[in-house]
Amino acid sequence: MPYGALFQGIKEEEYRRMMACFHAKEKTYASGEVICTYGEDTQRIGLLLSGEASLLRTGYDGKQAILEYLHSGDVFGEALTSLPSRIDLIQVVSTKPCKVQYIDYTHLIKRCPNACPFHTVLVSNALQLILAKAVSLSERLEVLSQRTIREKLSCCFALMSAEKGGHTFRLPFSFASLADYLSVDRSAMMRELKKMKEEGILRIDKRNITYCPGDNPS
Repeated sequence: MPYGALFQGIKEEEYRRMMACFHAKEKTYASGEVICTYGEDTQRIGLLLSGEASLLRTGYDGKQAILEYLHSGDVFGEALTSLPSRIDLIQVVSTKPCKVQYIDYTHLIKRCPNACPFHTVLVSNALQLILAKAVSLSERLEVLSQRTIREKLSCCFALMSAEKGGHTFRLPFSFASLADYLSVDRSAMMRELKKMKEEGILRIDKRNITYCPGDNPS
């Protein structure tokens, strides 16, 4: 069946015809392998068929920051974002064994030579994904712009709980990865989490978090 939001509204047979028309290619990656580097291949869009990966930014000083976590059904590629790659090194790296399907961006934006009626649906989906990624990047910058570790944690947890529509949500990655995501020292972050738990702002059960800044979680 078609994978993810990019192919929403497209039937399996239509999906297969489109992939043949686009000359799509699949490739597998081991855990920890670089899938792509922004700035080197600007014309390909990657669709994560299985596995997990991270979009990493490495600064000129060697420090890394996780910009986005990618799961099955997610798409990536420089053509879908406006991230600067001239100064910082931006790469997609697998965190688990991955299978990726590649589509040329030119096939996406050009009129299909076979006049496939579902091509319009694909283009509409792609535009919505680009908008969603812009919103996600804006939220990411909002978190990073906070001054203190507590402010970063609070902003991050508020966004995650709002996305789930309640106080409780599951952290999509480990606490070590959360520190990388927030660009803070892990030990200092864990101390701050402990303080927030003692103050009744947080309740943590493994990766399940209940965040209630206004009152004690029940």
